[in-house]
Amino acid sequence: MDWKSRPRRSLLFVPGNDARKLDRADTARADTLVLDLEDAVAPSEKEHAREEVSSRIRGTAFTASEVAVRINAPGSPDFEADLQSVVSSGARLLLIPKVESALGIAAVSEAVSKLERSADAGCVRLLALVESARGVANLESIGEGSSRLEGLCFGNADFALDMSLPDPDPSRGVVYQARCNLAIAAVALRVSPIDGVCLAVKDDAAFRAEASEAAKLGFHGKLCIHPSQVGLANKIFSPSEDQIAAARRIVEAWNEATVLGRGVFSLDGKMIDAPLVEVQKQVLERARGLEESSETTSRPTESVSCNETTSTS
Repeated sequence: MDWKSRPRRSLLFVPGNDARKLDRADTARADTLVLDLEDAVAPSEKEHAREEVSSRIRGTAFTASEVAVRINAPGSPDFEADLQSVVSSGARLLLIPKVESALGIAAVSEAVSKLERSADAGCVRLLALVESARGVANLESIGEGSSRLEGLCFGNADFALDMSLPDPDPSRGVVYQARCNLAIAAVALRVSPIDGVCLAVKDDAAFRAEASEAAKLGFHGKLCIHPSQVGLANKIFSPSEDQIAAARRIVEAWNEATVLGRGVFSLDGKMIDAPLVEVQKQVLERARGLEESSETTSRPTESVSCNETTSTS
């Protein structure tokens, strides 16, 4: 499954020190559960959260969702302990916070490589959480730091804080610009663009508006901070039945036109050419990927080679 069809419509944060929420997390049916060791955990609870999350990973407690772990940021007091504990326990997808440069993501990747060799572990993949002005300015180079990278995620709240913005509205101003920049950079790097959180936890209409706008900007999914947001995200970032039907009709018409030697044709009063057809094929491919993922209770984990290459230029 390639980067465009892999389902990551909803990435739900779950506090790593909250046993009750960890017990119930699988029932949310998120595409990805992000077991959180960073912002959701108080400093006094960091060690407990690390032990709890590592235990859950070893016990394969989650079967309905792909599992990621947000570790503490590189350079923080808990980074090395987090990395050692969760990788040796079997974590295969890490969300790295505070990513600002190719050097930063390359350093994480190198540390992961050493752990893989020492623990004879499987291949670990990375999602980069970009949440600062420097990170947004370096988006393109960040993706060149490691071939492990599978996604760029937008940390909209921390980005607004870094910009000293009293209003973190993601639909306008420089926050909106940063969202657009991240979506473009992710697609250029052939990794998944993931939109930031909706802070209006109990406002379904606000979440729908943010997620719908994100889908129009090219995002593949959205970070979620409450289970009620998961179903909304899964629906908004999935092709609708009408979209699938329209895509099939266009592709079928294209196939017929190709047999007749026509490179451009008209359908329902609209010109159809090769780029538009390729977009419709992607809609169908994404729909197939979602259908395949719903037929299994576990998410695939073998998406990249562990023949790691990094660049620090």
